Amino acid sequence: MGDKPPKTSSTSEEIDLGQLFQMFKRGLHRIFEGVLRIFLYLKKNAVKLGALIFLGLVIGFLLNMFVDKKLKSEVIVMPNFESKDYLYDVVEEIQANFISKDTLFFRNMGIDVNELRGFEISIQPVENEELDAEKLKESNDYLEILQNLKEEDFVLDVIKSEILKKTVLTHRITFSHKNPIKGEEYISKIMDYINGNPYFTELRKVSEQNAKVRIEKNNELIVQIDDLVASFNKQLAASEATRGKEGVVLFDKERSLDVPGLLRLKNDLIEEIEEKQLDLVEQKEAIGIVNLGKTQVVKKQFLNKSLVWLPAILVGLFFAWSLLVFLNRKAKELI
Repeated sequence: MGDKPPKTSSTSEEIDLGQLFQMFKRGLHRIFEGVLRIFLYLKKNAVKLGALIFLGLVIGFLLNMFVDKKLKSEVIVMPNFESKDYLYDVVEEIQANFISKDTLFFRNMGIDVNELRGFEISIQPVENEELDAEKLKESNDYLEILQNLKEEDFVLDVIKSEILKKTVLTHRITFSHKNPIKGEEYISKIMDYINGNPYFTELRKVSEQNAKVRIEKNNELIVQIDDLVASFNKQLAASEATRGKEGVVLFDKERSLDVPGLLRLKNDLIEEIEEKQLDLVEQKEAIGIVNLGKTQVVKKQFLNKSLVWLPAILVGLFFAWSLLVFLNRKAKELI
């Protein structure tokens, strides 16, 4: 008779699968038991948890109602007539008077010192973004190329533009306050005080007068140049005998007229007029206001989200206390 194959391996596999199924069943039972325990814990403490959530909502609502939100207004300014040092000094002076609540100082500005609760002022330069190493190298290489072409007129304008890009021209004055109505009113009065410096006021008047005189004189010179060129055209049409060397025309056989030079001079005069007109617009004040920002709420503030955070904190503290009580009870059982 032949030997029968052993059935030990198949039997052990059935036992292993059975044990695995029993382990899986026990695991599900423990998970279900854990969920049930959590449900019973929440059910047992539902009243307490509900009361804590309600208390957190009430406290958060009251804080939003009775605690003033912090506001800020930002003013972008551009100092003229080399007034940057003055600007920073006067901002420090105003902030020092905010701290000391100098009644006389603010009364002269028409500001009630009792309305300055939470008022602060600070200033910082508006800088361009820092260049990384690669961009900085490209910028330096570009300037070296321009250096080799420095004899060309247009290169001077390009270099000037590059220098201005790396120079801080504007500054940000930040006002912090709590009253949206009085805040904007007082900011306007403070900016008037900053621009009320007698020295810079007189300097601005002289600069404005000089710019207007320069524009007037340049316009007169442009008219004279146009008259000379028109006269040249008439004489050129009247007689070909007056033509001299290249670009030079002889008048009365004694004086010459450089027409290309006159046209270049006219273009220079026009450019200077444009610059002076821009100066009249940009330099109306010693501290030019580029942008007078509107009042905005400071976002990074706990009270802005108190209706969410306070109930969550109270519930979290309750869970932490319950865990501490549970661990303390288990510790006593081990003793």
